[in-house]
Amino acid sequence: MRFFSVATFAHPEHFGGAERVIATVAEGLAARGHDVTLLTGHADRTPEREERAGVHVIRYELDRRNPLAFYRSVWRGVRAAMDAGAGRDAEVLHLHQSLSGLAALGRWRPSHRPVLTSFYAPYHLEYLARYRQGRDTGAVPLIPRVVGAVLRRGDHRILRWSDEIVVLSRFSRDQVEALDPPSVARTTIAPAGVDLERFRPPADDAERVACRARLDLPDDAPWLLTVRRLVPRMGIEDLLDACAVLAGEGLPFRLAIAGDGEHRGALETHAARLGLADRVRFLGRVRDARLGDLYRAAEVFVLPTRSLEGFGMVTAEALAAGLAVVATDAGATGEVLADVAGARLVPASAPERLADALRGLVADGDARRAAGAAARAHAEAHLGWDGHLDALEAAARRALGRHR
Repeated sequence: MRFFSVATFAHPEHFGGAERVIATVAEGLAARGHDVTLLTGHADRTPEREERAGVHVIRYELDRRNPLAFYRSVWRGVRAAMDAGAGRDAEVLHLHQSLSGLAALGRWRPSHRPVLTSFYAPYHLEYLARYRQGRDTGAVPLIPRVVGAVLRRGDHRILRWSDEIVVLSRFSRDQVEALDPPSVARTTIAPAGVDLERFRPPADDAERVACRARLDLPDDAPWLLTVRRLVPRMGIEDLLDACAVLAGEGLPFRLAIAGDGEHRGALETHAARLGLADRVRFLGRVRDARLGDLYRAAEVFVLPTRSLEGFGMVTAEALAAGLAVVATDAGATGEVLADVAGARLVPASAPERLADALRGLVADGDARRAAGAAARAHAEAHLGWDGHLDALEAAARRALGRHR
């Protein structure tokens, strides 16, 4: 099949779980013999076109000066690329994110050709969460409420025009149903996978020490790790508060925070205010080639999300790397960890409960190792990519069948 995949962001141009899924799926479909073109936005100076792992990558420039300029650049970039011939010979339009998807729909004429959507999260809810400190509910000023209503109409239109929809979790399927009830009948749940070779446990303690040395991380205490965009929805402030409780009890640990975002400065200030400056390392965006070492350097992974966790690719990577996992019960995380022995799930936005869950793992090396072994066993049994790619292929064939 010939796929034309349209995204606002994709990995490695942009750092995030959904973006990693987009790139991995495109490469996985290409490896199965499909012809895949990926149209994605990028703000830096990179080639307009290139071949990457069998995928034809086309980029359009993003303007991030302000939200309106950004929305316009996505709309114009997608349409200009399609007017220039991108996707002209494709059989299936594969949409990944609402802004770019809406721009593509008008040029694609979905009444004549099939549309497959990978739905990760409602864009309007992510937008509103910025004004609620990352939480599901809370007051939002009038103008953002109006913008959110417009974005909700965009989410709804994407679903309504899709012949087939693929989601990563039951949580996301329920979001589809809330937005457009008839669409749930065309929705397939297909959990994401993880590269089990790249994300693996260290062979022994010596390899873990070597990974820490390569990342300039001291080898004097257990390392907790989180990999997140630094925005309020990700709950890093709650994790820092939990760590302050453990530090006050004299427990030995360090925390590595990988990722970047608009909230970084405030988080660094908060960590210093809590007296954690000597325990917490803000790593910024870690290069893709070093992520495997980063997971192998740690012993406990923490996912402190406050809301809207559609799957949690970093959780899957941590499980594959054999880390004990502590996470908040936000979005689909409870589904992902439901059958993982030793994983610990706590309420969102409750730092004291997060501290309770971490305490035993920080203090007990045997508990960490047992939870890590169970995590890896679960990943090997359930987190390969083949199931997700099989589901996408089947959905694309059904979509094609409706237009023949």
